[in-house]
Amino acid sequence: MSESNNRLKEISDKMSEHIIAVKGTLELLDASVSEDDLHSLILKAVERMENMQRLSDELLAVLKQVLEKMSEAKDRKEP
Repeated sequence: MSESNNRLKEISDKMSEHIIAVKGTLELLDASVSEDDLHSLILKAVERMENMQRLSDELLAVLKQVLEKMSEAKDRKEP
């Protein structure tokens, strides 16, 4: 099961890395823009990226629980 945990951690780290990179790019763009509407849209995009990061962490935590339960059930069935 530790192999699955390691893979889930690897996926989680990669997803977070990409989300943080996009968020940083949007923040840099926001700093260089003066139009109010564009500024507002960029701030909303950054907020959405933060939400996506939280959701992906939650999703992976739930997936880990499911895989653990599947492994436990499999271990109980084997003689």
